[in-house]
Amino acid sequence: MASVRIWTLESDNDDKVVKCLANKLAEHLHLENISVRTASKKDVPKGGDKGLAIATQTYLKQEDYVIFVIDNDGPMSRHQRDQQSNSLVNQIQRIVNNHNFAGKVFFAPAIHELEAWLLIDCLGIACYFASKRSLYKDNCRDKVLANKSFAALVKNYQKGDTEKIVETVPGGDGPKEYLEEFSERVLLELNPNMPQRNIRDKRYHERISPDVADHVVIDRETLRRNNSLRELGNVLAQFE
Repeated sequence: MASVRIWTLESDNDDKVVKCLANKLAEHLHLENISVRTASKKDVPKGGDKGLAIATQTYLKQEDYVIFVIDNDGPMSRHQRDQQSNSLVNQIQRIVNNHNFAGKVFFAPAIHELEAWLLIDCLGIACYFASKRSLYKDNCRDKVLANKSFAALVKNYQKGDTEKIVETVPGGDGPKEYLEEFSERVLLELNPNMPQRNIRDKRYHERISPDVADHVVIDRETLRRNNSLRELGNVLAQFE
């Protein structure tokens, strides 16, 4: 069995999200001989390239492969990061290109944010919130689709290519803000009288992203909505 360490260097929530999605990818792709473990931002060492290289080598003593995952951001923010020699993306590229790690270390960026991976399945996201209500607790997906207004809301927000939900200026709205807006609409669908302060508190936040990921379905239809998530699947498939 191939052992894989997926390292999300920017967040202490992303590792849980990516592990969930990676396991769902493995199941969808029938990759039965892969074991996934993760590392997160708290595991990023000091020392720039040298520290990252040493840590990567340490992981390769425990695992067969290492995959780096970070947000690739929108084109404006990505351009700024590309100009910074010590940005994470440039450090990762140097590690991946290091001949000592050839065939063992890979980079699978989430374009443009990790939320773009979650947004492949707006129905699943809706069910994260809806399943907390007794009416939708069982067979949530079927019940949402049976509710015409709820189904229309999901269809309206479901993009065919979630990589096209992108910031137009540095720091502008992107997939995260899109998911926040969608979650607010879902909450209002469930309770039209919900106070605005409650909506702000209960809408999508990064802290709930692992639980949202649990509700996301990866199948042929949803996976075709994001090329970078498919690429993660392609990387994993090499290890089978």
